[in-house]
Amino acid sequence: MNVRCLRLIADPPAPLPEAWTPHLEDLPRLRERRGEKLVAFDEETMTLLGTLTLSPDRDEGGRFFHLGGLEVLPGHRQEGVDVALMEQARAYLLERRVTRLKFGTSPLLTGTARFYVTRYGTHYRWREGTRTPEGQVWPYVSCECDFDDPVARPLDLRDDELAERSVLLWEKGRPVVPPHVVYAGPLTVLLPELTSESITATAHADPTFLAALFGVFHELHVHGYGFAWFDLLPASAASPEDAAYVYIMNRTVTF
Repeated sequence: MNVRCLRLIADPPAPLPEAWTPHLEDLPRLRERRGEKLVAFDEETMTLLGTLTLSPDRDEGGRFFHLGGLEVLPGHRQEGVDVALMEQARAYLLERRVTRLKFGTSPLLTGTARFYVTRYGTHYRWREGTRTPEGQVWPYVSCECDFDDPVARPLDLRDDELAERSVLLWEKGRPVVPPHVVYAGPLTVLLPELTSESITATAHADPTFLAALFGVFHELHVHGYGFAWFDLLPASAASPEDAAYVYIMNRTVTF
């Protein structure tokens, strides 16, 4: 497959394939905001593979862009479409002498965290008050990817310390908070492979699931901890049952 990317506002093909239309409803709004819609497609068949939207903004740190959504269409998740779109977003920003990209997501989405944190050094910041349509608390983070200054993995924990420093364990797919957590020094949060589909299914079966996970990240925030890194648990970490990934959490606020 020959994956190609286009900027639909700056360099639209003529005409646009009709099959793309349902995914391009935000084009008028993006034009008004001087944003951009990036699409990835198979150059041979013109099959749409994924989309990404960018909208300009400014804050106390200067100019940045909002990432409105990076969508890889079903059936194409293993073809590097997300990387192709993100690299095009990087090129688009750097042409405009902008390096910062902001968006929001959930820290529970392990594939998302591995892409944004591990690959691009994106910084996660905990945010309170988000709920699902059913009213359940939903762990949420605001994110900033600075292509000029990516976050690097901290070096204050050895691989063999990652599991023993975790404030969350797992048993048969259910989260378990260890008794008597001591909030001192670098800590970790162990997670299994989690997707939006698996989270939704588990939350429907167990109404305490999301609340337990929310509580873990909330308590870390209350005790002054922030997200420092995310990665696969290495084989040498002697991970407990079900755990595959790890957040490294460092104290960012001193009491």
